[in-house]
Amino acid sequence: MKSPRSEGRKFIIPSFFFIIALCVLAFINEIRFDSLLSFGRCALSKFPMNNGSSETPLLSSSSSSEDEIRILIGILTLPDQYPRRNFLRMIYGTQAVPAGVKIDVKFVFCNLTKEDQKVLVALEIMRYDDIIILNCNENMNKGKTYTYFSSLPDIFNETGSPNPPYHYVMKADDDTYIRLESLVASLRPLPRDDLYYGYVIPCPSMDPFVHYMSGMGYLVSWDIAVWLKDSEIPKKHLEGPEDKVFGDWIREGRRGKNRFNAKWSMYNFPEPPTRCTHELWPDTIAVHLLKNQEKWIRTLKYFNGLSIDREALFDFLLVDLPFAVGAFLFLRLKMGSSPPPFLDIGKKAKDLLNKDYIFDHKFTLTMLSDTGTEFVATGLKKDDFFFGDISTLYKGQNTIVDMKIDSHSSVSTKVTVKNLMPSAKAVISFKIPDHKSGKLDVQYVHPHATLNSSIGLNPTPLLDLSATIGSQTLCLGGEVSFDTASSTLTKYNAGIGLSKPDFSAALILENKGESLRATYVHAMNPTTSVGAELIRRFADDNNSYSFGSSHSVDPLTTVKTRFSNSGKAGMVVQREWRPKSLVTVSAEYDSKAVTSSPRLGLALALKP
Repeated sequence: MKSPRSEGRKFIIPSFFFIIALCVLAFINEIRFDSLLSFGRCALSKFPMNNGSSETPLLSSSSSSEDEIRILIGILTLPDQYPRRNFLRMIYGTQAVPAGVKIDVKFVFCNLTKEDQKVLVALEIMRYDDIIILNCNENMNKGKTYTYFSSLPDIFNETGSPNPPYHYVMKADDDTYIRLESLVASLRPLPRDDLYYGYVIPCPSMDPFVHYMSGMGYLVSWDIAVWLKDSEIPKKHLEGPEDKVFGDWIREGRRGKNRFNAKWSMYNFPEPPTRCTHELWPDTIAVHLLKNQEKWIRTLKYFNGLSIDREALFDFLLVDLPFAVGAFLFLRLKMGSSPPPFLDIGKKAKDLLNKDYIFDHKFTLTMLSDTGTEFVATGLKKDDFFFGDISTLYKGQNTIVDMKIDSHSSVSTKVTVKNLMPSAKAVISFKIPDHKSGKLDVQYVHPHATLNSSIGLNPTPLLDLSATIGSQTLCLGGEVSFDTASSTLTKYNAGIGLSKPDFSAALILENKGESLRATYVHAMNPTTSVGAELIRRFADDNNSYSFGSSHSVDPLTTVKTRFSNSGKAGMVVQREWRPKSLVTVSAEYDSKAVTSSPRLGLALALKP
C-alpha cells in the first residue's frame, strides 16, 4: 500500500505544471495587449495623425476669448509603461477638436529611479515633449495627486504665455478613454472659476456635493490648482485614498462651489456589471477600467466604427505583429518590474481572509510632530490581561528609526537604512534587555529578482534566506532556514504566484513539503472581492479550506466575511468615521461550540 506521502508527491507535480501553464497563457495574453499598438495603427489609418505629438494645437487664433478653451489632461501613469503611453498618444492624437480649443495631453509620473528609465524617458521627451516628471516618489496614496496639481502653476508660469495658461486641468487614469469633443461640449456652458467636475462617488448618487469625484478622471478650474499650491490645508492631509482626500481638501477649503456631475456620460466599462457601469452609448465623455485589449477594442469600435481592410490586416500580421512581440519581449527582459518578496506570494488572500479580524479590544492613537516624527500609543486587552506599548517612528532621507517600549519594560529598536548600495537596504533590530535578540536583515531588489536574508546577531544564529524571480505579474520563489546550533534545516518552502489587476493566485509548498496551500482572490468589481484558500496536508491526508469576501458599502465603510470547513463564520465591519481614523468591529461564531458565546472584538484607531 502506498503511503499518503508518496500520493501527495504525485499530487504536487501536476499541480505545479497546471499553474505554470496558466501563467504562460497569461503571459501570452499580455503580449497581445502590447501588439495592440500596431493593431490600432492599422485600424485608425483613415484618421489624420498628428506628427510626433499627442498635443492638439490651438486651431483658430481668430476665435473669440469666450469660445477659446484651454485644457490640460494629465494622465497619471508609471515610468515603465512605455507601450501604454504610445497607445494613448495614438488614441488622443487621432481625435478632432473644435476650432479655438487647445487640449494638451501630458503623461505624469514621479522621479525616475532606474538607468533605463532615464535613457528611454529622455528620448520620449525629445520626441514628443508630453511628459511631466514630478519631484516625488511613486506612490498610490501618499501625495502624488497633490504634487501634480500644486506643481502646475510653477511648471506653466512662463512669461508671454496666456493667463491663465489653461482654463481647466484634469487628472485621469491611463485605463480611461476620454472623448475630447464631448468633454469640450460639456465644459462650454460651465464657469471657468471654482469648478470641480467629474463622476461623483458613491455611484448611485447624482448630487455633485455629496462626496468626491472618482479617480477615473476629474477636472478643476485653474484657480483651484493655484489655491492647492498656496493653501496649507492639503499639506496637513496628504496620505490616504487620493481622490477621496482631494474631495476633503475641496470641502475643508470651501472650494468647488461650482460643481458638475458628468454621470452618466462618464462611467465604468459595462463588464462586469455594477452600480457604476452601464452599456456603451453615444452620449459618452469617458469610459473607465479598460484593463485589457478586448475592452479597448470594443470601446474604440463602438465610438469610431473602426474597420480593417485585408491589406492592412495582412501588413499587420506579417510586419507589425512580429515587431510588437519582439519589442514587448525586449521590454519584459530589460524593464520588467521587480517580483515581490517570497512572503508576499499569496498576500492578497491572507489579507482578505485574516486582516482586521481582531477578537480582543485594541486602541491605537497616532500623533505626528512638526518634524515628521510619528508617535503611536497602543493598548490591547486580551481576556483579563492588558498589554500596552508606546513607539516613535522617525523617517530621514535614507534612514528610518522605530523604537518601542512595552508594558514589560522591554525596549525594541529597529533601524532601516535604505540605499545602502544600489537597490539594497539593511535592517538592524534588537531588544533590550534580551542580548540575544539582535538580527540583521538585508534585502536586494533586482529588476527580475528579489533576495531577502536574515541572520541572528548571536553565537549560534538562525539563518534565513528567501528569493523570488520573475516580475510583479508572475514570480517563482522559495525560502530556507538553517539553525547553526543544531546544523539542521528548520524550514524550506517553495511557491509560485500569479497576480493580475483583477485576480491573484498562488500555490505554495510549505512545512518541508508536508502541506500544499492554494489561494485565489478575484475582484468582481471595484467594490467587491472574493477569495478562497485550500490546504492539503499530506502527512494525515487531510484537507481544510476557507473562503471569504470584502465589500465596500460606501467609500467609508467596508464589510468582510469568511467561512471555514471547521464550522466557523466571521465578519468584520470597518468604518472610517473621520480621515485616517477607523473603528473596526469583529465577530466570529463557531457552530461546533454551541455552548460557547461568539467571539467579539473592537479596535479603534485614531490619527488626528
